[in-house]
Order: sequence, then C-alpha cells, then structure tokens
Amino acid sequence: LIVGNYLFFYDFSTGREIVIISEVLDGDTIELDDGRRVRLSNIGAPEKGRYFSKDATDFLKDYEKESVGLEIDGVGKYGRILGRIYSGEDYLNLKIVELGFAHKYLVEEDELDKFIEVENNAIEKELGIWEKSEKYGCLDVEINKYDEYLEIEDGCQEDFENWNIQDESIKIYRFGKVLDNKFKLFSGKGENKEGEIYWGLQSVWNNDKDSVFIRDENGLLVYYDSYGY
Repeated sequence: LIVGNYLFFYDFSTGREIVIISEVLDGDTIELDDGRRVRLSNIGAPEKGRYFSKDATDFLKDYEKESVGLEIDGVGKYGRILGRIYSGEDYLNLKIVELGFAHKYLVEEDELDKFIEVENNAIEKELGIWEKSEKYGCLDVEINKYDEYLEIEDGCQEDFENWNIQDESIKIYRFGKVLDNKFKLFSGKGENKEGEIYWGLQSVWNNDKDSVFIRDENGLLVYYDSYGY
C-alpha cells in the first residue's frame, strides 16, 4: 500500500501496519526505518538522565531492527505519531508498565482498566520506578489542584535536599534544603519563605486526573498518589 511518499505493509488479520524500529530514542519514543517518529501511547517513561530512564529504553532496544505491529492513535506534540506497538500478540506499551519501567499516562478510557491493573501489580512488587525508599510513608501530602499547591507534612524530620517531585508528565521540581516540617509547594512563581516554596511554573496539576511522585536523593519512591482514576 503506497500513500504519499510512504510504502506501507499492512496485516489485515490484526489491522496493524507492519513497521521496523530503526532506533529507540528513549523509553517511550521510537524512530521507524521510514523516518517517522512514534510516541508510545498510554505510558510515561522517565526522561533521559533521570533515575530508571534506561529500563524502558533498554527494553525497547531488544526490538531495534525488528518488525513490529503498529496501531496509530493520532498525532501528538512535535508532529510525532501516537501509537501502540506489538510484537506478535505482546502489547509492548502495556508490557513496559507491567514491568515497572513506566507509569500509565493519558490512557484511553477503553484501555484504562488493564493499565491500572498491571501498574498496581508493579507497585505492589516494587518493580522498576516503584522501588520504595526506606523513607516511604514519612510524608503526608494533600493536593489542592484548583489553587495549584501541595501541602506537605514531614513525619521523619528529613531536609528534602536533592529530593524531587514530579507530576504525571515531565514537570519536575528539585528540592533544596527544607527546614520546615510542614510547608506548601505552590506551582506558580513567588519568593520562598517560611512554610512556602514556589515551583516557578504557571500550573502543574490537572483538574481531572494526575499523579504525584516524590523521590529521594537516590531516586527511590518516598511518596506516590494519583487522583481521577
């Protein structure tokens, strides 16, 4: 099948295009041998340089130069295709979450239950990104998604230095030393003072659904919660 400048190979039994992965760019982005880039739907893998970022990347590299099935969901940011990839009947987007190499992200409603199920199993087993810090359970966190702040209470007398907090997307805040046992982290801009810290962005937290990840200086999970699912 020829469309424009592209020659497509199509498996009519599965309804999937047959493509070859020429290069894995990161844990949720691949480049095909025809030059198209595909952002894997329904998942968010750690960005390059962040803790656990190699896990999803290395997993996908096992399929480099191999043929996979592709189902296209649309076009996302930067002109990348949004898609689901399959090796035989193995749904690789889902497998990455099942192994703890990524978390669910902007999942289509008809696939949400299965992504929640495999993610919950990975959390329970502390696989990959879900490996817990010895400080896990120390924090009490309340989110005000409309006024854009988190209220954080520390029960372990930690100073938060080199810890970070992240939403479901790629927004990340790196803590300096925090001496307050209870403080608010505002998404917007402002001057840090006792009991108040400012992220410096306009907004972070979605009103419908999102997740909060807090990691220690070694990248291990100190706190996790999600809402809207």
